[in-house]
Amino acid sequence: MNKTNIDAGMDIVTDVVIVGSGFAGLSAAIAAAQAGVSVILVEKEASCGGNSLVSGGALTVVGSPIQTREGITDSFALLKQDMLTAGRQLNNVALVETMVQESYPTLQWLTEELGVKFKDRVDQYGGHSVPRNHNPETLSGSEILTAMLTQAKSLGVEIRTQTRLIRLLTTPAQTNTTPPMVTGVVVKTPDREIKQIGVNQGVVLATGGFSGDRAFLQQQAPHLPTGLDHTNVPNATAEALIEAIRIGSQCVDLEQVQLVPWVSPDETGYGIAPLFGSYTVLAYGLAIDPVTGKRFINELADRKTWVDTLLTLGHPCIGIADTAGMENSGIDIEPYLADQAVVKKFSTLSSLAAEYSIPDTALQQTLDRYNYFVEQLHEDRDFGKSLRDQAKPLNPPFYGVRLWPKVHYTMGGVKIDAQAQVLGVGDLPIAGLYAAGEVTGGMHGACRLGGCSITECIVFGRIAGQNVVKHSIT
Repeated sequence: MNKTNIDAGMDIVTDVVIVGSGFAGLSAAIAAAQAGVSVILVEKEASCGGNSLVSGGALTVVGSPIQTREGITDSFALLKQDMLTAGRQLNNVALVETMVQESYPTLQWLTEELGVKFKDRVDQYGGHSVPRNHNPETLSGSEILTAMLTQAKSLGVEIRTQTRLIRLLTTPAQTNTTPPMVTGVVVKTPDREIKQIGVNQGVVLATGGFSGDRAFLQQQAPHLPTGLDHTNVPNATAEALIEAIRIGSQCVDLEQVQLVPWVSPDETGYGIAPLFGSYTVLAYGLAIDPVTGKRFINELADRKTWVDTLLTLGHPCIGIADTAGMENSGIDIEPYLADQAVVKKFSTLSSLAAEYSIPDTALQQTLDRYNYFVEQLHEDRDFGKSLRDQAKPLNPPFYGVRLWPKVHYTMGGVKIDAQAQVLGVGDLPIAGLYAAGEVTGGMHGACRLGGCSITECIVFGRIAGQNVVKHSIT
């Protein structure tokens, strides 16, 4: 089938179609438009962003000037090692190496070309050997997303919201062992019309994960506890992934679903607990088993270790931190304490213990021991937690939160290579189909480290956008 025949059956023809308007999709759209081609970006919701919009916006970066200034010794090899360790060696090494090497250039692109402002500090999340997580000034992905939307529109990217992918259009496969070629998409418009959009170069899938798709989630990961809440926007569903599978895309790691420990059962969705739990409790506070009054984990363990341990515990734990911890993390939880429904403030440790039914004496002993590690030894001899130089002993007032896992991220998705090409039978690329972000699988193996997803989205979004324009449908 030649290009003329493809165009003849289409309602619209453009060079590139991007499906999805989060970090991966917008990065791809910008890269493609900068190469001088026409780009249509379709988004099924009424506004752009998806999970990217509600994310914290943190990037994992190796080799930033802040790391150098702070005397932090980091390397490509160390981040790669951390990711493979967390991923239980299931990661696609080529994808990991690409992300690691492109992490600092990605931060440079965001700051120097798009004007995104980041905090003048570097954080350490669970599973990372050293501090390497860089946060936008507002601690919100919306800051990055707004800059990307502005850039995409200035480059002439046509953004169509309330436009849902229905089908990927392909040529027939030449043989049973040869993948088809993608020639366009079928979409449903805001007016509920069905339109066919043909492409001269190709399609980039950037539709995110499926944490909000209970049926698909249960099908792929029946081992998960039932009834778990999730942290994603409601539209984090699998229809685009299922369509990619239909046309022959390989998938990897669909059963690998990440739960996170720093969320609370006392609120739905993501909520405010992660602001306190992830940034303050894990780095500068304690996680306590309310039955024993004792710590039970290295609070900076990777997410899988954390969740597996918490599920074995069998009940919510209590995260505790203080004002000094909040000052160090840069997160002020006070504005969110109006009804004290999730994070609560206590003038004494005894009142905190009473609220959460923790043995008072055991909790005091645990706190005294931890404070001794921080103040005198500068070493956690119980669990090996990395204690930052600025860490201080915990003192009243104290802040507490109940923590219990929620579904947060799906590590599995379509199989891609380091050029962001979607792979079909025999690992042959499906011509004209690229993908980036959480819709793909292989990068994180069994466990994603915090901050790596946004770096991945932007790195591979840009790669997909740069490479899709090199393909031509003839």
